[in-house]
Amino acid sequence: MANPGKILVTGCRGQLGYDLVELLSPVYDVVGIDVEDVDIRNPKATMSHIVAESPQVIIHAAAYTDVDGCESQSDLAMAVNGDGTRNVALAAREIGARVIYYSTDYVFDGLRSEAYLEADEPSPRTVYGKSKLAGEEALGELVPDYVVMRIAWVYGSHGKNFVRTMLGLARDQVGRVQQGQDVKPLRVVDDQIGNPTWTADIVRQTDRIMNAYVRGVVHATSEGQVSWYRFARDIFEIAQLPVAIEPCTTEQFPRPAPRPHMSALENSRLKSLGINVMRNYREALEEFLRMDKQVR
Repeated sequence: MANPGKILVTGCRGQLGYDLVELLSPVYDVVGIDVEDVDIRNPKATMSHIVAESPQVIIHAAAYTDVDGCESQSDLAMAVNGDGTRNVALAAREIGARVIYYSTDYVFDGLRSEAYLEADEPSPRTVYGKSKLAGEEALGELVPDYVVMRIAWVYGSHGKNFVRTMLGLARDQVGRVQQGQDVKPLRVVDDQIGNPTWTADIVRQTDRIMNAYVRGVVHATSEGQVSWYRFARDIFEIAQLPVAIEPCTTEQFPRPAPRPHMSALENSRLKSLGINVMRNYREALEEFLRMDKQVR
């Protein structure tokens, strides 16, 4: 494949952005920026910075991803995820750069019983989902050469995520048991279904997309559907942690933002193009827990 040229990664200090820079830099000319460098809510600053860098590809990972926080800070969510993405898109159009943008399963309402396809009509129920969909629409309107990668249930070595949270709770429980204390089982939701996806695999899929002729929306999650409860059991089994855990319903674990019961995405376009490199979630989780020193 031809070298895509200079790559600019926004949100480079975030969970996904960190791995994008770390894993792509040995192969490509990569520069990362985050809010300390330029606030994408500022159209002039965004335009000036991106034009000065003049990348051939912009991998847009910067986002406000606190789903519950978005409900109480809707203006901030839309300013970053919607308007901020529009500002990046305008700068990309100015210099003729390709844009790869990460969106989310939350653009769907989660009310169906099977995985969503790229052709399914978005219908977000949360502020987060609406703000990310606004980013998708801005790219489609402004940038001729763009890819929207919808990802979901993301975990990695950096920042907050479900795997790291579960491991922390598990080790706390095991420690209490060893001290002779009574513990209550961890309660994890069992009626929300999705595709847990490791950041490193998202980077690999991004690399494949970057070097392929693909435009528009693609779904890019790990293969295999699982509930949060089943995923937690997998984590503890692989990590060999004897944890007391029990399932609960969404109604028994209320959150400010409504959670979709069906979050699973089908990578139908990647498969039809012959460029789907996403593996089964369990295989990826095993490698993550084996390799990542911070979570062992």
